[in-house]
Amino acid sequence: MDGAGEPPAGVEGPAREPGAGTAGSQPAGTGGWLLAAGPWPPEAGRVPPGSSPWNGGAAGGPPWSDAPSGDAPWADRTPSGPVLDRMPDGGYRRPPRRQGRLARIGASALAALAKIKVLLVAGSVLVSLAAYGLAFGWKFGALLLLILAVHETGHTVAIRSRGLPASLPVFIPFLGALINLRRRPRDAAEEAYIAAAGPLFGLGASYALLALRIALRVPVLAVAAGFGMLIHVFNLLPVTPLDGGRTVAFLRWKAWIPGFLALLVLLFYSPQQHAFVMSDPLAPIILAFIIYNVAMEARRRPPAGYDAIGARLKWTYGALWLGMLLLAGAGYVLAPRPGLV
Repeated sequence: MDGAGEPPAGVEGPAREPGAGTAGSQPAGTGGWLLAAGPWPPEAGRVPPGSSPWNGGAAGGPPWSDAPSGDAPWADRTPSGPVLDRMPDGGYRRPPRRQGRLARIGASALAALAKIKVLLVAGSVLVSLAAYGLAFGWKFGALLLLILAVHETGHTVAIRSRGLPASLPVFIPFLGALINLRRRPRDAAEEAYIAAAGPLFGLGASYALLALRIALRVPVLAVAAGFGMLIHVFNLLPVTPLDGGRTVAFLRWKAWIPGFLALLVLLFYSPQQHAFVMSDPLAPIILAFIIYNVAMEARRRPPAGYDAIGARLKWTYGALWLGMLLLAGAGYVLAPRPGLV
C-alpha cells in the first residue's frame, strides 16, 4: 500500500460527499476507500468517475453500489484477499467478520447441551418419583422426593454462595441425589460449610412435615417426616462421602473409623431379631460405595494447609454436626410410627 489516505498507485478514487452512501455502500464518515491485498486489476489505470475497479468500470452510483442490497460492501464482489476498511484517522481496520459455520455449530451445540442438562435433571426427578411411588405409594413418594429436593437445594445455595462450579443435582432412586463439584473446596471449612447446608435444609423440611402432621392429622405426613429424619441420621454419619463426614473432614480417620462402625450397625443390625442380618438388598451396594470413596479419599492427599482451619472453626462445625445428628435422631424418635397414625 502507498501512504495512508491515498488509493493504490495509478488509481484515482471517485469523489464522495460526506454522508453519501446507499444500502451496501461504505458508511459515511469512514473515508472513501476499501483496499484489498492482492493484484490490482490490470485494466485499472485511471478509473472513470462514477466507476470502480470492483464493478468492472460500470458507470453510475457509488463504487460499491453493485453489492447486493443489505450486504456489506466486501461481500462476494471484492478481489481475493483480506479487505481493509479505512478509518477517519487514516488508519485501516479489518471489517467485522460474519459468524462462521463452525461458530454457529458450536453455539448451537452449547445451547443443546444446556437443554440436555435440564432434561437430565427433570428426567431423574420423574424416574425417582415413579420409583418411590411404585414402592411406597404416590403420596409418600412425592413427600420423600420433596425432602430430598430441599436437601439438595441447601447444597446448591451453599455452593453458589462460594462461587464454586458445580452440576445441577441428579436424583438417583433409593440412593438420594448427586451434585458434581468441578473444583475442590479451598479448605476444610468451605467443605464443611457446603456439606452442612444440605442436612440443615433437609431437617427443616422434615420437621415442617412433622408440624403439618400435628396440625392437619394426616398420617402420611408423619411417615414421610420420620423417614426423612432417618435418612438424615444416616447422612450425618461421620464417614466420607456422606455429609457428616464432609462436615468434619478436618478430623479424617478420627471420624471415619467410628462413622464406619456406626454405618455397619445402621445397615445390617435388626433390632427385632437382635442380630446382624441382610434384610436390605441395597445395603451391600451402599457399603461398597462408601468403602470405595473412603479408599479414594485416603489415597488423595489434601493440599497443604487444607485441614489447618483454626480451632474455633473446628469446634463450630463439630458442634453443628453433632447438633444436626441429635436433631435427626430426636425427630425420628418423636415421629409417630405407621401403626400409630
